[in-house]
Amino acid sequence: MPVLNREKLKEDGSNYLDWIRTLRITLRYENKEYVLDEDVPVLGENPTPEEVIAYNKHYDESTKVACLMLATMGYGLQKNFETRGAFHINQQLEEMFQEQARQERFEIVKSLMACKLQEGASVCAHIQKMKSYIDRLGNLGVELPKELSIDMVLNFLTSSYSQFIMNFNMNGLDKTLMELHGMLKTAEASMKKPNNSNPTAPVLAIDHGSSKRKRAPQPKEKGKGKVGKSIPPPKKRDQAEIAPSSYPSEAICFYCQKKGHWKCSCPKYLEDLKKGKVKVASTSGTKTK
Repeated sequence: MPVLNREKLKEDGSNYLDWIRTLRITLRYENKEYVLDEDVPVLGENPTPEEVIAYNKHYDESTKVACLMLATMGYGLQKNFETRGAFHINQQLEEMFQEQARQERFEIVKSLMACKLQEGASVCAHIQKMKSYIDRLGNLGVELPKELSIDMVLNFLTSSYSQFIMNFNMNGLDKTLMELHGMLKTAEASMKKPNNSNPTAPVLAIDHGSSKRKRAPQPKEKGKGKVGKSIPPPKKRDQAEIAPSSYPSEAICFYCQKKGHWKCSCPKYLEDLKKGKVKVASTSGTKTK
């Protein structure tokens, strides 16, 4: 068998667990794994034809498996077991290398007990991982009861599955690990996920300092209307902007900005001059209009 020829059992047994696992898988495919765990039966004085047929079949298959085992061992081990049947070879190898099996069993149990489902992780991958540990213990001769395996799986789920666990226990469901795997997969798909689809919340949380502040309303000035609707007063023109005229009726007063007289005859100017509100600048022959 080419699979077993890839690696032979070493003299120190450092690869024994891998070797025996591969051997069992190969024999299971050939329906001959039983010869490792059952010795060839002993025939009585008057065996029946059926007993003789069963004996011959078991003996032949045990011999063939023993030859296969010897062919995949180191030379030193071959010399020790070349006259033994498959059952006795397997028993002695377990006794020789049981310390390694014990260490592997310890590591598997340690990993199994630490196999806690993390929040948000896939429950399918979690169940498959736990099942692989349980199956490996079975290969080492430690068969966990089905109920205990189910309880361990349920115990290592997160609090999100508390309702599922309560319903499962209350209904007294009798399921295998793979059936429980399917139920948990359905429960995982139907569980309500957190709603993170609202885009408003992060915008409000992040943009609170970048928005423009509204200006405080300014007090209205007396005589002015609302901002944006008031008409600004006419701009007072400078003297340079007023065209001079020789006729009083056409002239525009530099003081009051009204048409029809000069500044020198402006009633408002003369009144302000009389009250001392206007300072008279000194002139040198220049006529003020």
